[in-house]
Amino acid sequence: MRRRCLAILLCLTAARSAHAQGVRVTGASWWQAIDLRPFRRDSVALSSTVPSGTVRRAPDGTVVSCPEGSAWCSYLRASDRQLSQPFLHDVSVAGWGLGQGVSVHAHGRARTALGGTESAWPRMNDRFDLLDAYVEVERPRGRVRLGRQWTLSDLGAYSYDGASLVLRRATLDGEVLAGQALVQGLNEPYTSEEIGQVDDLPPEQRAWMLGGRVRWRASSGAHALTGTYLRVLADDRSGLYAERASVDAVAGALGFRADGNLAVDVASGELNEARVRLSRRMRAFDVSVDARHHQPFFELWTIWGAFAPVGFDELRATTAWARADGALGTTVSAARRSYRDPGTGLQSVELRTDGWRLGAEASWTPDAPWSVIGAYGIDVGVGASQSDGTMSVTRRLGEAASFGATLSARQTIYEYRVGTGRVLGAMAHAEWRVRGDLRARAEAGQYQHRLTNDAPGPDWSQRRASVRLEWAVGGDPGSGR
Repeated sequence: MRRRCLAILLCLTAARSAHAQGVRVTGASWWQAIDLRPFRRDSVALSSTVPSGTVRRAPDGTVVSCPEGSAWCSYLRASDRQLSQPFLHDVSVAGWGLGQGVSVHAHGRARTALGGTESAWPRMNDRFDLLDAYVEVERPRGRVRLGRQWTLSDLGAYSYDGASLVLRRATLDGEVLAGQALVQGLNEPYTSEEIGQVDDLPPEQRAWMLGGRVRWRASSGAHALTGTYLRVLADDRSGLYAERASVDAVAGALGFRADGNLAVDVASGELNEARVRLSRRMRAFDVSVDARHHQPFFELWTIWGAFAPVGFDELRATTAWARADGALGTTVSAARRSYRDPGTGLQSVELRTDGWRLGAEASWTPDAPWSVIGAYGIDVGVGASQSDGTMSVTRRLGEAASFGATLSARQTIYEYRVGTGRVLGAMAHAEWRVRGDLRARAEAGQYQHRLTNDAPGPDWSQRRASVRLEWAVGGDPGSGR
C-alpha cells in the first residue's frame, strides 16, 4: 500500500510540472471533544446473586454471568465519565492531464487524539486508512480504473483492490469489476485484526469480489432499468462469503413517477429488500406512497446471520408542500409496519407484531438572512417506543458566515421495561469562510440525560464540542482554473 501511495505521488509531481496538467488537493481536519462512559468488566460474589444457574441477578438487579465452578460472577458496567478528543484528517488528491483522459486519485484518513482516553473512541488504534487510490482512463465510450476503489449500488457500498471497466453505447452502459474484497463498512481485508477484536469467529481467508452492472436509460431520461450482481469468494474458492443481486427501475408517465428496487441474497435465497414508490406533483403538493419489505442481510462468514432481527413490511405516505416564494414549507409522513413472527417468547403471552411512525417537518424563512426549521417524530414498535423533536435557528451573514442554535428533545420507553429516558440537548454552531478555499465550522453544546419511572441504566449525559476546517489547494478542472 505504501508503494502504491508513492507511485501516485510521483505521478502527481510529474503532472504538476507539465503544461495543461494540474493537481488539486482538498482536505478536512475535524477535532471533537465528547464525554463518554466506556464499559468496564466488574464482578460480584456468587453467594450474593439469585437464583441458581449460569445467568443470575446481583442485589441491585443487574444481570450477571456466573461460570460453573467459579465463586464470582461478571458483568459489564459503565465506568466514570472520560473526555475523548479524536482528531481526524481527510486528504483527497486528484491529478489530471497525464494523457488523454488519464487521471489519478487518492483519499486518505489519519486518526490521532489530542488528549483523553484513545480507547474510548472507535478505531483510534488504526492510525491511517487509504480509502481509495486509483488510476483512471476516461473515454467517451468507456472508462478503466485500477487500484483501490468503490462500487455503489442498491446492495450498498463495497470497496476493493482491483480493476473495473465501464462500457457505454447509446442508451446502454455496463460495468464489470474484480479484485480483492474489503469488509463492507470497515475498508479492511477480511483477515484484518479489526474483525478479530469484535468477532469470536473472524474469517480465516482473504476474499475476492466479482461483479457487474447493466443499465438502460431512455433517451428522454424518464425511464431506466439497472441490474447488479456481486459475488464474494474465499481465497481458495472453497466457499462463499456473499452472493447478491438487485434490480432497480424508474418510470414516468401522465405526471406520475414510479421507482422501485429488489435486492436478493442469492446464497441464502432471502429477499432482503423490495420497495415500490409512486409519486406525483399536484399543484403545490408533492405526494408519494411507498410499499416496502425489508429483511436484514449478513454475510455468510459471520454467525450473526443466525440471530438476525425479523423482517417487516411497511406502508408509508408522505406529503410535502412549499409556498411559491419558498419562505414556508412543510413535510408530513406516516407509516405502519408489520413484523414477522420471531418464533420466540412465551406461548402464553402474545407479542406485538406491528408498529407505526409519524413525522412532520416545517421550514420558515421570515427574512432572507434568517431560517427556522422544526421537526418532530414518533416511532412505536415491538416492546419499545421513541419520540424526538428538534428546533434550529440560523442567521446568515452574507456568503461569508452564519451562526445559530439547535434545541432537541428525545424520549425513549425502554424495550419490555417500565421506565423512561429523556435527553434534552442544546447546541450552538457557527460557520465562516476564513479566506479563499479555507472554511471553518465550530459547534458546542450539552445533552442532559434524565431517567424517570425507575428506568434502568447509568446517566449518559455528555458535553460535545467540535471544530472542522475544510481547505483546498490547486485549480479545479471543472472551473478552468
